[in-house]
Amino acid sequence: MAEVTATESTPSPVSTPRRADERDLVDSLVTVLQERINAGEIPAGSWLRQEALAKELGVSRMPVREALRELQARGSVELIANRGARVRLPSTRDIIEVYELHGLLQGHAGEAAAELITSQQLDRLSAAERLFRQAVEDLRTSDGDTTTAQRHWHEANTEFHAVIIEAGGNKHLAEMYENLHHKVPRNLTWIALGNDVRRLEKDAAEHAGILDAIGRGDSAATRTLLTEHVKRASDLLVRTVDEIGQDSPTRRR
Repeated sequence: MAEVTATESTPSPVSTPRRADERDLVDSLVTVLQERINAGEIPAGSWLRQEALAKELGVSRMPVREALRELQARGSVELIANRGARVRLPSTRDIIEVYELHGLLQGHAGEAAAELITSQQLDRLSAAERLFRQAVEDLRTSDGDTTTAQRHWHEANTEFHAVIIEAGGNKHLAEMYENLHHKVPRNLTWIALGNDVRRLEKDAAEHAGILDAIGRGDSAATRTLLTEHVKRASDLLVRTVDEIGQDSPTRRR
């Protein structure tokens, strides 16, 4: 059998610039669609039509199809034979299981963060805590328009928990935490909190307590407070999803 020399070999298609560009495009589409789903711009139960998305995003249908498959693998959409793709509303089981992991990861990271956090990270955490309080005031004076309160709360919540994960110093834990973010749309928490000032006040107070424990370097208290905070969030989301609709076609128990 003749040997294939280096000069005779043909590069694998996977390594060609064209294939790399296609992969980058699919990854970009996944990011865009996931962010819109997470933010509630594409609500749970919505149909995602390949042709319409391709036209809107200025691409062909093939990368859109691949992006939807990626989103299915993440659990964000479901592909239904002969019908298309639809954004999933997480089931109560999804929420309980995802937030159980959230609690473990946040508790572990928080315990480490209480010992390892830098002054710069603590300043960022304090700024996020102030933004939580601003969101409460925004909601109290919103007169029905909660857009500003929602934006401030999302910014505060994202930054606060990201800083804790970062300060914990475990990059593998951080990767696991980031992956969990795709499992439950962020806007569900706001749906649960945003129509009740007292709930939002309680949420802000919980974050203030966590900040205080980290600032004091109390690792045990930080772990406990974060674990309890995530458990209460899980319970609230379960009730919220049940209220949205027991008969939603995207529910799976």
